[in-house]
Amino acid sequence: MGTPFRKCPDCGAHLDANETCDCRKPKQEERPAAVQPMKLVAICREVDRDTGRIAVYPLNVKIDGNVITQLQFRAKLNPELRYFTLTSGRWERYGDAITGILKRRTVSRADVDRIGGIVEL
Repeated sequence: MGTPFRKCPDCGAHLDANETCDCRKPKQEERPAAVQPMKLVAICREVDRDTGRIAVYPLNVKIDGNVITQLQFRAKLNPELRYFTLTSGRWERYGDAITGILKRRTVSRADVDRIGGIVEL
């Protein structure tokens, strides 16, 4: 009776009787994880009129041209509100640092420009 397996002459792998070795087949490359498309995120910087306390938070709204126009208009009517936009990836990565900068008592346009990747509406 013969041996229940045979060896691949190239790599020495144990193979069943009719099994072919895959050592010579090109290896399939793993597909990268699905990359989510970047979305715009709107950030609000709100100064409380009574206490002077500053809150910085993302808005839960899909950003499009109409929303941007509405936020710009709202910021003109309410000087205690300032709105910023940036990509979702940048917010996820640097959100804490951006929040820290925007929570300062005074935030100039130069401060916003130094952050990079963020635009005031």
